[in-house]
Amino acid sequence: MINNSLKTIILAAGESKRILSSKSKILHTIGGKEIIDHVLDNVTKLVNKKNINLVISPQLKELKKKYKKISFSFQTRPLGTAHAVLSCKNFYLKKNQNILILYADNPFIDKEIINKMINLKKKNNSDIVLLTVDTNKKNAYGRIILDEQDKVKKIVEYKDATTKQKKISLCNSGIMLLKSEVLKKLIKKIKPKNKKKEYYLTDIIELANDNNLIVDYIKSNFLKTLGVNTKQELAIAEEKFQNSLREKFISLGVKILDPKSVFFNYDTKIGKDVVIEPNVFFGPDVTIKNNVHIKAFSHIEGVRILDNAVIGPFARLRPGTVIGSNSRIGNFVEIKKSNIKNNSKINHLTYLGDTSVGENVNIGAGVITCNYDGIKKNKTIIENNVFVGSNVSLVAPIKLGKSSIVGAGSVITQSVKNKALAVERNLQKTFPNYKKNRKK
Repeated sequence: MINNSLKTIILAAGESKRILSSKSKILHTIGGKEIIDHVLDNVTKLVNKKNINLVISPQLKELKKKYKKISFSFQTRPLGTAHAVLSCKNFYLKKNQNILILYADNPFIDKEIINKMINLKKKNNSDIVLLTVDTNKKNAYGRIILDEQDKVKKIVEYKDATTKQKKISLCNSGIMLLKSEVLKKLIKKIKPKNKKKEYYLTDIIELANDNNLIVDYIKSNFLKTLGVNTKQELAIAEEKFQNSLREKFISLGVKILDPKSVFFNYDTKIGKDVVIEPNVFFGPDVTIKNNVHIKAFSHIEGVRILDNAVIGPFARLRPGTVIGSNSRIGNFVEIKKSNIKNNSKINHLTYLGDTSVGENVNIGAGVITCNYDGIKKNKTIIENNVFVGSNVSLVAPIKLGKSSIVGAGSVITQSVKNKALAVERNLQKTFPNYKKNRKK
């Protein structure tokens, strides 16, 4: 249910230095989906898009074209998180609103966590609610300093923490929920009193205590609050997301022989009684119907596989491909932008591109469609009940008529009529006693 009283600021203007990449960390993908999309998809389950403001650097201005229903603010200089929040000050001017501050590199913050923060704030009439994580893992998160009553006294950023403070296990996720009046009043009082000379949003906690405001906190799972700042954290996030997809598909009845070696995309769709062998990768836009068997070491993306098909091992299915019911796609077969109809077999060592294959077709080993002439891609049409022998090159554009046969070893450059046999071979020459004569 959408909470219309909640407004959300998502900070996305960081320099992304630690990700060691030419692109922003929030544009890297987890399960085929950009990190920023994970965040927005989770937030929009609870928050109306018009109540979301994304704070970005000028380098990310292209995002405005992609997300047209949310508002944007620019942080022109990277002077810290408080400075970023100040850059969208017009967004939280109204009174009696809840302001949720998130980060665009936290892909797993979900509706459940946000609702817990809202409920605690409502219960205690809190001015600020922090989301914390209790972990003994080494990390560079800020440390939560509690007083004798277990109340939050302040937050110390890791770079400014003493050796003793760094040993504290209660860490700051950076995520907080505030009253709009509190944010508006205190954000202007934050000063750059730290080693980096930046305006830290975390300093708002100490200011709140100085003004006798109520600061509460809840604890969350470490992985749910994970911020992706490095390639190592990106790998951890990918592993977490893949595990959740594996668990989902297994719970729906998919048989996965070695779950850790199978990788799904966020939009993968799988039917009933499907078997997936080890080392299979699913890219974007894959739909698998019922009773399909995916054999080991297959790579599949942009493909629709219908009932009872068998794929692999070592098959590569590329975007724009449909595999019909009861069809067989075997080892070292690559298919691109092709429609393979029911009961057809392409069992080994074959490439088909821009091809329409009818029903009950048999494609022999080593067959290729020569679909690219250096300027454009050309179509190959293979109608029902065609038999193509081994080691055949089909030079597109070309059509093989119904029930036609192409002999092994042929290079076919002209269309073949229904029920015809097409064979193209050079005359074989044999030289007797060649080995004996060669020695002389």
